[in-house]
Amino acid sequence: MSKIMYKSGNYVVVTDSKNVQRVFPISKTVYDETAGNFLISEGQVEREQLLIPVSDAVNWVDNDGTNYTIETFRDFLRTNTGCIPSAGGGGGGGSTPIGATLMKTNQLVSYTAKDDGDIQAGREPDFFTLASANPFNTLERFTDELGGQTYTNKIIIDWSTYNGTDVLGYTDLSSVDTWSNVLSYCNSLTVGSYTSGWRLANIRELYNVTNFGGWPHLYNPFNIFNAGNWMSMMWASTSYPYDPVAQAAAYNWNYFNLFWRSKTSSYYGMPVRNFTVSGTTLT
Repeated sequence: MSKIMYKSGNYVVVTDSKNVQRVFPISKTVYDETAGNFLISEGQVEREQLLIPVSDAVNWVDNDGTNYTIETFRDFLRTNTGCIPSAGGGGGGGSTPIGATLMKTNQLVSYTAKDDGDIQAGREPDFFTLASANPFNTLERFTDELGGQTYTNKIIIDWSTYNGTDVLGYTDLSSVDTWSNVLSYCNSLTVGSYTSGWRLANIRELYNVTNFGGWPHLYNPFNIFNAGNWMSMMWASTSYPYDPVAQAAAYNWNYFNLFWRSKTSSYYGMPVRNFTVSGTTLT
């Protein structure tokens, strides 16, 4: 007996290998992906649950008898569970508004009781590892745009920012220049097949990939970015609210300091881009 899952009206209909049928109302059903399993729950009280190993997805078919792949199974759940998938994994948090816990800093050494290294507050198991699988079915927080870690095009995808639709990616630094010139450089950048959508990172996007537990302070696999620049200042797209015409945020990677500097000063800049995710294809 085939295991069947399909949408019928406002319901997801599931028939297991024992020919037991279960019906999940889309508007009340939550999907999550954790510990190598797809978890489907009806309602916030989870009064009806279905746990399916990710590896078992290929043994399920739709109502036309077509076998799912892991990716098409995941896409079906994302589309038909009435949920907003959580960042950093394949799953969701329900149909009600949700937020995300801040990322851990990666400070692993404690210098006194109840400091950051002791408590290690934040989301994900650690700075480099997701709590649930990315669309490439790995727990790697950082990959290239193909899901590996070769970084041929010098693009780093940060899956901690994944919301089920898009994900943030970073690429190599600009040359040293004024704020307006760096901003223009990022806005007109082409990297590989990605010919539009690049922009200068804002200050929070720079902090999000700051490693407070080691060197380099910015996550920089295999030194794919310009070597030797990490003692330098980095422009952010964020302007100083009390003097926005003349000053913008500049971030010192070495000392984790934020400064407001004249926009006529010259620093590096980091281009970022939001990638749309469809299965394992990023556009």
